[in-house]
Amino acid sequence: MKASAAERYFQWELDQGVTAKIRYTEQGTEQAGKPPILFLHGYGGMIEHWDLNIPEFASNHKIYAMDLIGFGQSEKPNVRYSLELFATQIDAFLELKKISRVVIVGHSMGAASAIFYAHYKPGNVAALILANPSGLFGDTMDGMNSVFFGLVASPLIGEALFSAFANPLGVGQSLAPTYYNQSKVDSKLVTQFTRPLQDRGASWSYLSPSRRPNDFKLNHLEKPSHYKGKTFLIWGAEDVALPPHKIIPEFQELLPEAAAFIIPKASHCVHHDAHEAFNQRLRQILNTL
Repeated sequence: MKASAAERYFQWELDQGVTAKIRYTEQGTEQAGKPPILFLHGYGGMIEHWDLNIPEFASNHKIYAMDLIGFGQSEKPNVRYSLELFATQIDAFLELKKISRVVIVGHSMGAASAIFYAHYKPGNVAALILANPSGLFGDTMDGMNSVFFGLVASPLIGEALFSAFANPLGVGQSLAPTYYNQSKVDSKLVTQFTRPLQDRGASWSYLSPSRRPNDFKLNHLEKPSHYKGKTFLIWGAEDVALPPHKIIPEFQELLPEAAAFIIPKASHCVHHDAHEAFNQRLRQILNTL
């Protein structure tokens, strides 16, 4: 029997006088000898992007998931967004729930945030399970992409581009390249990703990685990382933006103990694109912890 999700919010004071309402869910019950699992979505994502994954594990694990500040249904204040900010959010959430050790399952930007957190708080992390993490890009940022990101970083042009893409048509066009199985990019998924774009402050949070890309990179972390615990990379073989043969070796310099698994017929959103294969691999990993 699958546990139902309980949607909740907490008020996070991220700085003196600066607060943000953060959405999270929890499922399942505490299991003796098993640390809880925290799921973290990627850029533009939300808790619902794990809908094909979390229910498969809630019967045997205590599970949490949350919307990162600036995304999903969490508040979107005008603050400096960065991997450091997301890592601070992780820390605040674990303190709120009185969790001393956690397994983090992160996708893309959420995975990069988990790495950042584990680097500075290694004792709090039982394992990292990273689905197509961002943060290290090798030489994949070609000339045209660099020009595009430069345009997006321009305040006026960036706002105009955001307005052009903050609708179902634009969202669908943006999601399509991140999926191998195009049938997954359906109206439900597009609606999930479109809705947060209408929130107050969304343009500020969504444009932040383009305006300050270094705030979303892991290059400055020491290699190897301070985190020496169990790490698993799960990668969609067809990820064109972050191709595994180029990116995995770079992550293994940062996390030398990381085991890598490549899932065929899946792209950047591997956990949703090929959810059955991803869930099977995740189950195997969790059984080893």
